[in-house]
Amino acid sequence: MENPVEQINHIASLDDFLTFVVQLAADAKGHPEEWANTTIADYLEQMASWIDDCRGFKEDVDWEKMDCGIYKMYAKILYMGKIYE
Repeated sequence: MENPVEQINHIASLDDFLTFVVQLAADAKGHPEEWANTTIADYLEQMASWIDDCRGFKEDVDWEKMDCGIYKMYAKILYMGKIYE
């Protein structure tokens, strides 16, 4: 996978985001040894932990001021990954 930080910093559209997600999945399949969290459960738990930890630091995102609709959309994306065929 190309430099993921650079890719994230250049996401400007839905297509960019989808490309990033597809490349992330390919990286997980092709280089599982580089991943700290190799199960879905571990990945989701650590994603939540990272968000929780970042709330206490000055980041690019003010998690408390984000529109509730964004959280609902993220939740829907995560859930649909479970059931969508």
